[in-house]
Amino acid sequence: MASDSIVIVLYVVIFIAITIVLTKLCKRDRTRHYEIPARDITKTGHRWAMVEIFSQPTYSAVTGDHIVDGAFCDSCGICVEDDHLDDANKRFPCKSYSRTRQGELKHHWIEGNLPLCSYCAICQQQCGVLPRLCDYRCCWCQMTVHEDCLPVVPSECRLGKYRDLIVPPNCVQLKLVGWKGRRHLIVGSVSRPDVANWSPLIVIANRKSGNNDGAHILQFFRGQLNPAQVIDLHDLPPEAGLEWCHLIPDVRFRVLVCGGDGTVGWVLNAINQLKLKPAPHVGILPLGTGNDLSRVLGSGEGHVGHTNIHDIMDTLEAAKPVKLDRWKIEILNTKRLGIGFPRQRKVLVMNNYFSVGVDALVTLNFHRRRESWPKLFGSRIINKMWYFTYGTKDVLERECKDLEKKIKLEMDGKLIALPPIEGIVVLNIESWGGGCKPWNIGGQSSTVPKSAYDDGLVEVMGLYSSFHIAQLQVGLAEPLRFGQAKQVKITLMKGRTPMQADGEPWNQSACEITINHSYQANMLAFTELSQTGTATNTEADVT
Repeated sequence: MASDSIVIVLYVVIFIAITIVLTKLCKRDRTRHYEIPARDITKTGHRWAMVEIFSQPTYSAVTGDHIVDGAFCDSCGICVEDDHLDDANKRFPCKSYSRTRQGELKHHWIEGNLPLCSYCAICQQQCGVLPRLCDYRCCWCQMTVHEDCLPVVPSECRLGKYRDLIVPPNCVQLKLVGWKGRRHLIVGSVSRPDVANWSPLIVIANRKSGNNDGAHILQFFRGQLNPAQVIDLHDLPPEAGLEWCHLIPDVRFRVLVCGGDGTVGWVLNAINQLKLKPAPHVGILPLGTGNDLSRVLGSGEGHVGHTNIHDIMDTLEAAKPVKLDRWKIEILNTKRLGIGFPRQRKVLVMNNYFSVGVDALVTLNFHRRRESWPKLFGSRIINKMWYFTYGTKDVLERECKDLEKKIKLEMDGKLIALPPIEGIVVLNIESWGGGCKPWNIGGQSSTVPKSAYDDGLVEVMGLYSSFHIAQLQVGLAEPLRFGQAKQVKITLMKGRTPMQADGEPWNQSACEITINHSYQANMLAFTELSQTGTATNTEADVT
């Protein structure tokens, strides 16, 4: 009996040990292993997008008839009627993610429906102007040619003007993975093409972002790049797109994040967690409401309406690498009633700003209403009107008054005496609240230190009220400047107070908040448009 008990104990110990090992392996797999999915175009055909009304004269690739509505493939660009999708899938091959054989890349010609004002690459005359399917376009290099000029076009496709942004299909090998019934294709390996200064682009967006502007941007980029380079966050995490950096570890990728400041922070966190070497340079196509980081980096205040993809790609070609400070926010909850339970610890990473009090309250009210009625928040202009509404409401209610009695502020270990205030803001970049630059308002005096996003310092300022915020927005008042610091500590002694970091708000109970410099992220900026940061990196840093 004793021997049986020993055997049972040994089995239990072995089972526990195996469980622990498997758990660690699974965690490692979840954090380190991601896949770049690739559609099997031999089975699924084209990637169709339905169109209610085509914006230019369009002809069916199947029948040749003029069509007003229908569908187009966002990868290769062919257009058909709704009831001819199956015929098109059988007759016309789609833009391929890969080629079974390496070597010379051939043109992939699509007949008709050329972009407006297209010119023949051979005779330089306008093409695609006849009222029928006529002339051709290569869906890789975007070359357009007349039917009569097509025979003299060289067979090799050089990928056109943006070859340094594209992963050529003849350099990609796909792999079939998964179990029976759930097998699917992924990008298995990638070889480097013979392209000078090759720094391919990864596009990351959510098709639901920006009143569905994200869907149109994803479609446009699939037509310009290898479709596997375009990642939809609605279906995949950003780590799936960043797997390209693991497949070609000696190449500096460029990442274009299409979204708001929250999406940018998500992607930057993923890059840091994956420990990519070399880390890609990140550019922004703003789709959110505030877009303060994109304003500072020269990417604009927000995308509205039709986007010219060629302008965006030209922008990426001209952008310069800069460094962006990222700050670790550590929130340690205070023990309640003196009970010695472990204190809850929360860690965030800040790119733009962190605030306590009235500024965060407006953001929190906006966030709550948007979650309950998302259809009311589909426009950037409407969102700003909601912000104005909640700010006006707080002018009357003053929910955050007497904040100085509930909070302590320390900068680099020095306790700051607080006057009557309703909010504190910690700035990493000069833009705040959707384009306001409070630190520089009335700051012509030499006594106001210059702000920068790469100097290892944050700017700390106070807010008297919601009305004070409104005055700052129109430049009629100055902030209460507490100064710059390498470390900021905020102690909330009692009650619950609204807080927000980069537009993500919450209600916080008594706690200690410590803000320290974490690391610097690699970003892309227009140095001639950006007024902050040093942007001293050389062109060699890109490659």
